[in-house]
This record gives sequence, structure tokens and C-alpha cells, in this order.
Amino acid sequence: MKKISGIASFILALILLVLPVADGFSFTANAASEWVCAWATSIVDSSISIASLSVQDIIPSDGTIRIEFKVTAGGEKLRFKFSNEHGSAPITISEATVGRTLGSGEASVERNTFCAITFGGNKSVSIPKGETLWSDPVDFKTEALEAISVSLYFENTTYITSAGLSNARTFLGLGTLVGNHPSHCYNPKITLPREINIVADTITYHTTPFLCQVDTLVPAGTKDVAVFIGDSTLVNDTYYYFAEKLVKGGIDNISVVNQAVIGNKLLSDGTGLVGKLYGKALIDRFERDALNISGVKYIFVKIGLNDILHQFSKSMGSVVPHYSTDDIIDGYKDLIKRAHAKGIKIYFFTKSPWKGYERAFLGQTGDVVWNKEMQDMCDELTRWIKKNIYADGYIDCSPLANPADPYALCPSFTPDGAHLTPIASVALADLIPVSLVGVDKELKTSAKLHRVDPYKEKKQIIYDMEHPEEKTTAKKEEATTAKREESTTAKREESTTASSQESTTKAPVYTPETTTFPNYIPQEIVTVPVIGDVSATKPSETPVVNPNYNITDNIPDEIGNGTPIAFLLILFLVVIVSGAVLFLTMGRKNSEEFQ
Repeated sequence: MKKISGIASFILALILLVLPVADGFSFTANAASEWVCAWATSIVDSSISIASLSVQDIIPSDGTIRIEFKVTAGGEKLRFKFSNEHGSAPITISEATVGRTLGSGEASVERNTFCAITFGGNKSVSIPKGETLWSDPVDFKTEALEAISVSLYFENTTYITSAGLSNARTFLGLGTLVGNHPSHCYNPKITLPREINIVADTITYHTTPFLCQVDTLVPAGTKDVAVFIGDSTLVNDTYYYFAEKLVKGGIDNISVVNQAVIGNKLLSDGTGLVGKLYGKALIDRFERDALNISGVKYIFVKIGLNDILHQFSKSMGSVVPHYSTDDIIDGYKDLIKRAHAKGIKIYFFTKSPWKGYERAFLGQTGDVVWNKEMQDMCDELTRWIKKNIYADGYIDCSPLANPADPYALCPSFTPDGAHLTPIASVALADLIPVSLVGVDKELKTSAKLHRVDPYKEKKQIIYDMEHPEEKTTAKKEEATTAKREESTTAKREESTTASSQESTTKAPVYTPETTTFPNYIPQEIVTVPVIGDVSATKPSETPVVNPNYNITDNIPDEIGNGTPIAFLLILFLVVIVSGAVLFLTMGRKNSEEFQ
């Protein structure tokens, strides 16, 4: 019996020894997966201040909004981050779902793809003012570049004070469904959809209420994230075209997200009647919108133009802080220092041309007028960006310039002198060396993927970005006496006396294959003028530094918590030890019987 007692004590000690090991397996299982950001938009205060009043868009009671966007990374699960950062009171989301988008801009979701988004196991949640929260993980598998839709139902009237203004399209549904259930969350097509957006002169900004980030769950170490951050010259689809080029080139380990904000400055917050829309100074939002993004490894910065322009503007010049180029450069250095402290590589875009931009304000142009003093400041910043030894590289925007005036954008590349048209976004995406994100092979350009040529020579091009069509226009002859003659020979059939007739030949018409641009690009017609071929112009490539760094968020306990592994290990040991005990017991019994 003493021997059996000793064996039992040994078994107990062994099990106690194994338990910490099993707990270690739990940690290993957690580390096997990680969250990376697949989509994002920077949240701003979307209200407008008029005197002492704050005016916001609203979601009426029993209203449902449907947010359409595309993820740039695929994964097995999704989680959603919601923000009430600028709210003056709590907001309550009564119900939420995610599904696969059906059609572009139709507020439609594929039937039978809906999945509930829950919060602590509940279908509704209240977000306190000034706070953000994450949803529970959702079992929803996605592929890179896939379009999905998030539907949010609000039982009570809700003011939209926290919203992004890019990277998605949001539709408000009104009306009651069959069965008197007001939620459209599970309805394939919401009733009477109205898009929520802000139209400023020639630019449409798409409001995205409350939803600010979407992460996907991937195997640890398999994907990195590149964050584009800056002002309204990046509030476009440059980031998406860059991501698309990577994915369609077979590169599936890089997610690309955009955190640009209209009117944003590096060193000071937005000012004026619509100043809240311009967001916090980038130097202050850098932590939230770049450094803390799940899985970030690369940051692309395009900022500083508004720090110069706003201090020279008629509407804001007397109220915004005035900064020198040295101040802005010090701000750049601060961003670099903070990125490198976390092992993140950081790149800067040079200043893109902007001559001709007058900053339309309340329907009036001329709020900002180009002058050499402002241009000299921009040029000084560009020189520093190209020559500094602190950042990891830069993207040269000079190929976007008008060959006739290097201080201005090509007319086809801008609707107002500073902001970019869709075709310009394609061009800018192709100016970013893929080597900056660790890709060492040549990829097909975004322009070739969409069968468009931003730098077309000797003809005018009209692009309808939803249904591209290229039309050529013959160049007018300078000399009126010069004639282009082209004869055609008529096919003789019955009469041998029929004479040949001359015809004036129209300019050839070429129609490229239909291409689909991101769903949230509004239909826009732009005209590309005759400009030079800059295909030989390539941005400088900086040697790639590979820091040993990887950001991961904590995985919720219910995901990969290692319990099955620990249980199997303990069960295995118990079986082995029990077998040993049984063997020794039988051996002892046989020995006693033999004696």
C-alpha cells in the first residue's frame, strides 16, 4: 500500500507540474493569430458651428444606415470599432449586421450572407460620449478587395457628430418593413436609401457615421499594414489603387488603409465655420490614426500644405497659428522619431503642385491665391523631404505637374487646382515604389490594370470612371490651307462609270475594356489634355530597412485560448500514468500470488 500511495503522490505532483505547462500552451495558441486592420477612416467632429449653435446631420428614429466599403486584407474573422468621440451624449446602436455588398451604391446586401454584430453577447450597445468600443469577433471570412456592408439600426433619433469623410459610402434607409419591424439590418435592400455626404464645390465627401476601423484575424506574422495619412490631397483612392496593385500582383501580405482628413494640418487643429471637419492636428492624431492601427509597419505621410495655405487665406489668416517651414520640418522629425521608436518605417510625399487653387469658401473663390512666397515654402519642404537622413524614403509627386507649368497640376488631374481626380489617383499610386513595402518584384501598374493612360499624348481623353470610354479628338491644323486628304476607292459593282469619292476621315475612336473602379467613387467626367510622357520619370527608391517589429492586439479569450490543447495534454498524461499504475498494481498482485 505504501508503494501505491507513493505512486499516487507522484501522479498528483506530475499533474500539478503539467498545469502551468498547459497554461503556457494557452498563451502559444493566443499568439498563433493576430488582428490586422483591413479598413479604416479617421473620425472627425462632423457638426458645423453657426454662432452658438451646433448643426449636425441626424438619423431619425427607426432609421437604418448601411455602410459600404472594401477591405484590403482577407481573414477568418472580423471585429468592428465604433466611435462616439465627439458626441455630447451616449449613442445607442440597437442592432448591427455585416454582409457582402451586392452592387455598387445600391445599399444592397447579398441574401443569406448576413451575420449579427454583437457587443458582449448583446445585439445592442450604448457608447458613452467621448469613447470608442470594439464589437465581439464575428465569424465572417473575407478576401482582399472584397466589398462588404455594415448595417446599423437606431431605435431613437441619433445625431451624427462622430464620422469619417472618406473610404466608404453610407445610405440612410427610411420606411417600415413588412411585419412592422423597422430594422433594415437583415433586409437585402433597404427602403428609400439616401446617401449621406457633404458636397464642397467640386468634391463630394462621403460621411461614415460612427464606424472607424475594421480588423481581420489572420495567422500571426503573415500580414503587415501600410497606413496612408495626411490631408485632402489624399482623401481619394490612391491607397486603394496601391493595395489593388499589390493584391493583383500576387502580394497578399500587405493591407493598405487610409487615414487622410480634408483640410488637415500638421501642427494645428481645424479652424473656422467648418473647421471641425478638418480634424485635430496630425501631430496630435498620429498616435490614434497611425501608430495604434493594428499591424502597422509602414506609414505614408502627405501633410503640410494647409499649414502654409491657411495662414495666407482671407478667411482664416488672422485666426490660425502661423508656422515657418522650420516649424513644419520639426513636426516631420517628431513623426519620424515616434514611428521609429515603435520600429515602424515612415515615408513622406513631396508637395504636389497646387497653382490655380483658390480654395472655394461658401461658394466664393479667391480665399487663397497662389504666390511665390507660399510656393517657396512648399519647395523648401520638398527639398528637405528629398534630402533628409531621418525618414525611410519619399514619393516624388513632380510627375503630376503640368508640363507647361511645374507649379500647377495637369488640368486633367484636378477639379480645382489642388485635389486629385480619380485618374490622378491612379497616377499617384503608380508613383509609389512597391519596394517601400518590401516587395522586390515588378508589378503591373494601376494604369495598366484599369487600361487607362494618365499621361496620354497628342489627344484628349474623356474618362467616365464608372463606365470608361476613351475618345480621341483630331488636333486642329494651324494653317487653314493645309488639308488632310484621304481617298477611298468605291467598290465597282454594276456601273463601270462610277467614280471614286473622297471622304473626310474622323479621328479614330478607341474604347478600352470596361473596368470597375471602387464602389464609393462618384461618377465623374474629367478631361485629360495633351501632356508629355513621363513614363521615364521614376521616383527615387530608398534602401529598405527591416525593423524587427510587429504590433498585435490582444486576442479575446474566446478565440484560440488553447483550452483544447491543454485538455488533450492532461488527458494524455493521465492515461499514461493510469496505465503505469495499473501495470505496477497487476505486477504486485502477480508477485504476491506467485509467493
